[in-house]
Amino acid sequence: MKRRLAAVVLAGSLFAVTGAEAKAPPNGLQLCGASACVAITTDAELVAINLFYGDARLVAPPSAEPSDFYLLRWQYPDEAPGSAYFIDASGVVRLGRGAPGPFSAGGYWLQPNAPTLAALRRLSGGLEPVHAPAPLRVTVGGRPARDPASYSRLWQVGAAAIPVHPGGWIRVRITTVTPTPWSDASTDVEVARRGGWLARDGTFFRVPARFAARIRARKSLR
Repeated sequence: MKRRLAAVVLAGSLFAVTGAEAKAPPNGLQLCGASACVAITTDAELVAINLFYGDARLVAPPSAEPSDFYLLRWQYPDEAPGSAYFIDASGVVRLGRGAPGPFSAGGYWLQPNAPTLAALRRLSGGLEPVHAPAPLRVTVGGRPARDPASYSRLWQVGAAAIPVHPGGWIRVRITTVTPTPWSDASTDVEVARRGGWLARDGTFFRVPARFAARIRARKSLR
């Protein structure tokens, strides 16, 4: 729950760092596809300032099927490598762990500004995207769910809303063969103990009560 509260606070204050104070990661940025990477050179400062310190907007995770994506990578001296995901179909970036500034915990969804989005699309033009794999294993409250591949629907159903009497939350963990924007270590998915509510990466969603009940019962979502 801490990240949900933080998202509200950060929305009004995270852009206090100005472009003059921020800079691209010293070791540069890379955009990677399924089998190759390209160095981000000319646009490095544009991308880094917008995503880490600039005017990219915090947004709710799109209610859409997991789709092809690209991986952004960087590294600061004496720090662990950082990464983020660029999902071209939705025009958003999801930060993983290792981002500088207020986003270090990862799991934040951002809408880049128009120049940054154009740069990312131009750079990804010659790369084969990473295809989002289906979930291999899903647990609900620590217990395995049936038909884990069907749990990709967790990200497709619902509209953002403020929950009413959720009665607490049950953690849903998703495992895929490789990390994705919908299944990496910073992914936070929970289902309400009662009613039709989901929490996905810091945003609450209203979903059909029957759909939420099937999640709690660890049944197939097909």
